[in-house]
Amino acid sequence: MIKEYKIGPRNSTVLGGPGREFDWTLFCWDGSEVHMLDCGVANHPKEELKAPLPRVDGSGVPGGCQYLHVPFNWAGNATVFRVRPNDSMYAGRVYRGHLVKRQTAVKHEDGVWFWVLEMEDA
Repeated sequence: MIKEYKIGPRNSTVLGGPGREFDWTLFCWDGSEVHMLDCGVANHPKEELKAPLPRVDGSGVPGGCQYLHVPFNWAGNATVFRVRPNDSMYAGRVYRGHLVKRQTAVKHEDGVWFWVLEMEDA
């Protein structure tokens, strides 16, 4: 069985902390934000840095799992935060009564990201 859960504050962690502790309106999911980089040298022009698109990564987490690198408050300070599913969604764990075999991050055509869990009865 395959189930999809829209990525959000209730089913995700950000930088290892609960997703609920972050303002999700500051995440840039479409790469549209621009940061004006000032090198600090007088009379130098500022450089426009466009936010990168979120990217999927799987290193540093248990096998069969993925997470995202998503720009956060890009216009303000040009940072990228790691967004992971809650631990209960990791492969090998039981989530809502089903054993998670594999967890992936998938972007739908409308630009919305989902945690996709491949599960079997526990």
